[in-house]
Amino acid sequence: MTLQPRLLIAEDDRNFAETLMLEFSDRGYDVDIVHSMAAFNAHKWAHLDYAIVDMRLGTDHGIDLVEVLHQRYPMCQIVMLTGYGSIATAIKAVKLGATNYLTKPASVAQIEAALRGGDFVQSAQPPEPQAPSLARHEREYIESVLSECNGNISQAARVLGLHRQSLQRKLRKFSPP
Repeated sequence: MTLQPRLLIAEDDRNFAETLMLEFSDRGYDVDIVHSMAAFNAHKWAHLDYAIVDMRLGTDHGIDLVEVLHQRYPMCQIVMLTGYGSIATAIKAVKLGATNYLTKPASVAQIEAALRGGDFVQSAQPPEPQAPSLARHEREYIESVLSECNGNISQAARVLGLHRQSLQRKLRKFSPP
């Protein structure tokens, strides 16, 4: 008897998590879902083969979960999934243990290919033919500085030469509604 591959889905959007669970269950995976870091820490798995981790888990950061997963389950293939991708977060996710990084929307086939070690996929959409906008460069730079400051907004504002409230306004502009 062969064991089903064990897949963890860490996603705060319950409907999306349920859809992924059904799709991957139909494909032969044994699937568990968590919606936060607290829910992840409440469970102990003997092993995990694969994990799909959303960048935002409510008030938690999925990138923190990537690091914990990589430490506890070093053989686990981890795909970071986000609706707000950037080069800085892709690099950080890979450095912390993600084996792949996808931006939403991504099909189940693309996610499974990424889990199974397909080519590093940065975007589920075809590349843009024009140069990235100035706003995108600004967002990526701010996210990079914020990442270097371990999420400390006051420290990042000092590094960027901005008032803390100005930085918070810019971050809210980048954040999902």
